[in-house]
Amino acid sequence: MSTSRSPHQGVSISIRNMQPMEIVKAVLENNYRYFYSQIKSETSYRKIHEILATILDTAEGMNSNDAISFLKKQLPRVYVIIEYQNARGQIYNGLRDLLINVINELLSANASNIKNENLIRNARLLIDSLAVIAKEVG
Repeated sequence: MSTSRSPHQGVSISIRNMQPMEIVKAVLENNYRYFYSQIKSETSYRKIHEILATILDTAEGMNSNDAISFLKKQLPRVYVIIEYQNARGQIYNGLRDLLINVINELLSANASNIKNENLIRNARLLIDSLAVIAKEVG
């Protein structure tokens, strides 16, 4: 499993080469308290989740080349929203860093690994797992 924690960077979870249940456990079991502390309100996370989920769902239905092109056009918008929510203090730096890393992993993907490594599906699973925690934050 590709998770790590350092006191300065928070928790890092890679969507590459992880099995779906490993991602869920990394968020909901191993690091639940940490991520709970990173979300100020459900609404603040939901704004990020809704846009990113829509982009990921659309890309998942495309062939690999079209998905790469689509993600490169759409993900910068999510990046800005993440930074905005962080600047407003609605999400904290650890969650910001994790989400930016997920975006960077998607942007660095190529046509052969975007689908073979299930990067889009794993990213969606990660943000959905975080949504469970956000719902409990309220």
